Amino acid sequence: MKRIVIAGICGKMGREMTSRLLKEDDLKIIGGYDINNIGKDAGLIAGCAPAGAKIYGSCNELKALKPDLIIDFTNAQAALSLINWAIDNGIDIIVGTTGLKKDELSAVEKKACGSSSKVFIVPNFAIGAVIMIKISSMIADYFEGCEIIELHHDKKKDAPSGTSLNTAESISAVKKFDSSRLKEHETEICSGSRGAFSDGIHIHSIRLPGFLARQEVIFGTAGQTLTIRHDSIDRSCFYPGLLLAIRKIDDLDNFTFGLDKIIDL
Repeated sequence: MKRIVIAGICGKMGREMTSRLLKEDDLKIIGGYDINNIGKDAGLIAGCAPAGAKIYGSCNELKALKPDLIIDFTNAQAALSLINWAIDNGIDIIVGTTGLKKDELSAVEKKACGSSSKVFIVPNFAIGAVIMIKISSMIADYFEGCEIIELHHDKKKDAPSGTSLNTAESISAVKKFDSSRLKEHETEICSGSRGAFSDGIHIHSIRLPGFLARQEVIFGTAGQTLTIRHDSIDRSCFYPGLLLAIRKIDDLDNFTFGLDKIIDL
């Protein structure tokens, strides 16, 4: 029985995933970690029957619970602190929070590899999104240009999304499309109109109410375009990937980035 603490349990993702994990026979939610609803029952916060697991506001209280695994749905700043704490205390952690910078991830990887903890960073738990990234990297070499449009709900804090940055990095490992953000003939009438620029690919971020998550990877070459699009309709799409991550973490190295590492494509 794997003993699990959900960090960021009071957020939309935390509540949704907790409500589903409580139904698994071989997993046990032993507590939540949040700045809200401290002392309340995690099951009730997730919209379920009482789970007999409280929400805590300090890491010292979490340590007393002796968790096998922490699942993080907080924010970039809180997640980084929690990752380092988990490593220091020999606890495995799965991180669904996005917005961590490359240098921060490099430092986490170095620290994790010298520890007894397993750190699994998952920018997107949607299996369809992982397949989208994989397909994009497979076909990139056949096109002359590529841009990404990512659309999320208006409460998302980071832009571009972790998934779009991961997509650009995966594509650039196969083909580098542009060396500079603007071509010689290009002029931006409005600053930023050509979007962000990462790993040779322009990324355009849209934040509007009504969306959960969508990403379009658009390839172009002479006389044709190809668009690969993935939509997350509701948060239930993330659960199969999360459950797979939990089931596979014991088999992973001390640091793993991306759900693709445990999906055979």
